[in-house]
Amino acid sequence: MEDFQYKQYTEEENRIYNESMDVIMRGLKNGLSFHEACSSVEVRDEELKNFILDDALKIMIADMHYIKSLSLQQVADALQLPFAKIEKANAEMLEDISITNEEVFKLKDCGGTQYGNA
Repeated sequence: MEDFQYKQYTEEENRIYNESMDVIMRGLKNGLSFHEACSSVEVRDEELKNFILDDALKIMIADMHYIKSLSLQQVADALQLPFAKIEKANAEMLEDISITNEEVFKLKDCGGTQYGNA
């Protein structure tokens, strides 16, 4: 697998991310559909906005599916999104977790600490 690095965001981008995420989560809590909650976010940088919306969806999937044990179909219904979109975002989220996990083990390995029985 090739080396993968996530983009590093500036302090301002992190502020925009956090404020936007708060708006989306508050909207969902107040009964808005996912699309409605995301529509209330105004971010000029299209790449950053897409990243925020993608993360918000993954957070909702993690909460509803993995914590609250709803099926992916139930998540799709609750967020009023097509099942295929939920399924794709879930697969991407699991891939993100895998990449992060590999990076953590690389860092630990570089520190000289041995893990496991090998």
